Amino acid sequence: MRAWGRAEVVVRMRAGERTVLRSFPQDNYGDAWNRRFGGGDDSFDVLELRAAASLRRSPALPAVLGKLEVPQAKDEVRGRYFGLRMSGINGRKMDMGRVDETVTRGTAETWTVRNEDGVPHNFHVHDVQFRVLEVDGRPPEGTLRGAKDTVFVPGGSTVKLAMRFDGPADPDTPYMYHCHLLYHEDRGMMGQFVVVEKGQRAGSPGGGGGTGDHAGH
Repeated sequence: MRAWGRAEVVVRMRAGERTVLRSFPQDNYGDAWNRRFGGGDDSFDVLELRAAASLRRSPALPAVLGKLEVPQAKDEVRGRYFGLRMSGINGRKMDMGRVDETVTRGTAETWTVRNEDGVPHNFHVHDVQFRVLEVDGRPPEGTLRGAKDTVFVPGGSTVKLAMRFDGPADPDTPYMYHCHLLYHEDRGMMGQFVVVEKGQRAGSPGGGGGTGDHAGH
């Protein structure tokens, strides 16, 4: 299993205790078809924690577990819009030989992502972790306040994401953004962006594949 990004999780347990992390059905997964055949009504165990028969006492928790190292809205130098549909992103299906967006290394941007159809999507961006600024114009709930690289976007919903592009710059080797549901990305719900140094232009990817965590898509 590949772990995307980092997380700090603290679980309080007693000696001999077992705790299960379980996924339950969502109430925002679209119509009955999507709930039944898209996994929206599934329940399953994700992880079981088993405490030993005897435990050492843990040190006290710090007041702050870690600093969120992702940009805020005030850091942006520009914004972009991404409309998600089963027919593609911003009206275009994936083309391995096309660069859809060009960003400058070291800059921060705000991406507005809207699900324009009734099918749920998970929007994933290579190369970065981002901060969820808004969900339908409101501040994100607690589960969305950490650094993310994927965000769930229900049908008709809009999210705003702040991100900074600090990864390697190469005008000819793109990163990808896409719906993280395999069936959707296979139908063309993907796009490519290149990170360039200031003053550079996008090159030509030549259809040879992108960089990032799963360049074989």
